[in-house]
Amino acid sequence: MEITTQTKINYLKYAGTGYIIAGLAFISFGFPFWFLNAVDEIPKHHNLLPFVIIVDDLFPMNLKFWSVTICSIGLLIGSYSLYKVGEPTGFGTKRRFFYVALLGGFCYFLSTWMLIPFAPLGAFLSALGMILIGIASLKTKLWLGWKRFSPLLVGVFPFFFMYPLLLITGQRPAALIGCWGFSWILLGVVCWLRIKEVKRLSR
Repeated sequence: MEITTQTKINYLKYAGTGYIIAGLAFISFGFPFWFLNAVDEIPKHHNLLPFVIIVDDLFPMNLKFWSVTICSIGLLIGSYSLYKVGEPTGFGTKRRFFYVALLGGFCYFLSTWMLIPFAPLGAFLSALGMILIGIASLKTKLWLGWKRFSPLLVGVFPFFFMYPLLLITGQRPAALIGCWGFSWILLGVVCWLRIKEVKRLSR
């Protein structure tokens, strides 16, 4: 598949911007828990099924709703843009790993209205997708140096920090969910740094 240098640069810009926006949204979610002693509470809801929780207020005007919405859109833009240019997986079968990440972003988007099962599914699929993409990144070596480890860092963060605490306490670690944003921002910065490499290689 032939893609012009300018097209690749444009998609890398979209990906970098999308991931940085998503990371900032994660951080805004965590901010009240870090500095304002916020308590993680499930919004008013009703149970459609034992494991299906639907939020009563479909468009609440609060930070949590908009941070999740903006985050999910950023994740979708970032993953779709990298999928289009085959970065850092190449255009082989490994490129399909982005489907998992895209599904994670879409689940996050749906979680604003159907909290369970889509919120935990969004986190799990986003992390799993980035682990798969990260492994592909190490094999293809399209991204150079430390930058090729950035997708893997995003993917393993929940499994190393968030899920163990969830198993221990039985509650989602809201403060650590916010910390996940820093690794997403790093991935966005890597996409922008990759633009410099693409420009240099095109000369």
